[in-house]
Amino acid sequence: MSLGIVLAVLLGAAVAVGILAAFGRTKRSREGNFSSGALGFLGSASLSSFMLVAAFLIAGSWSNLNTARGHTWDEARALNAAYTDADPTTRPLLRSYVTEVIGPDFQAMAHGNAAASAWADLDTARKHVEAMPESPQRTTMLNDLDDVYTKRQVRLADTALSLPSPLYPALIATGLLVLLYAPIAGLTFHHREAIALGLVGAVVGFGIFLVTQMTHPYAGPMHVTPVAYEQSLQRFSQLSQQS
Repeated sequence: MSLGIVLAVLLGAAVAVGILAAFGRTKRSREGNFSSGALGFLGSASLSSFMLVAAFLIAGSWSNLNTARGHTWDEARALNAAYTDADPTTRPLLRSYVTEVIGPDFQAMAHGNAAASAWADLDTARKHVEAMPESPQRTTMLNDLDDVYTKRQVRLADTALSLPSPLYPALIATGLLVLLYAPIAGLTFHHREAIALGLVGAVVGFGIFLVTQMTHPYAGPMHVTPVAYEQSLQRFSQLSQQS
């Protein structure tokens, strides 16, 4: 991830300097014979366009991330309730399921899939309860497991959360527009100007990289972690000691 940030920053800086080298050598660019009002409008419009697209993508991605994180806590609470109501023979099966969720299931969700082993453990727990004699506890346990199944399906559905794909090319295009504005406004190709615009390009490149790394709630540098299920295992241990 850190290498990707460095490459994105360097690429943004290189593109900015390249644009300045290509468009900052003309006579009109050197003389700066442009309407100040028009230049001001173009500058604010290009920057606002980039900020608008970037802000929309960040807000949408962050909302998806929080939604997915909330659903993991919903399932964890359902598991805690199921473990509380479960008999001693069912509790190890629930613990095994949670362990599979923390490991293979979360690894698979980063690629938009679910771990078959986690499904198998949850199915085993339900079959075990269904094989028990009729009793109020059995009914409660089955209801609890149904709730866990529902919460699991919701969590897995979060792997398909996404934002409109045309926004990402628009983000790159508006970022280039911000950098292109400088030579149009009259910035010439000198060392100090190149350094200044290169820094701007580095910031733009970092912003684009950051946004593109937030496209999936279960992958990338900022993703949902299985902390809710890790806390469930701790809660299971506490309930077992109280029994």
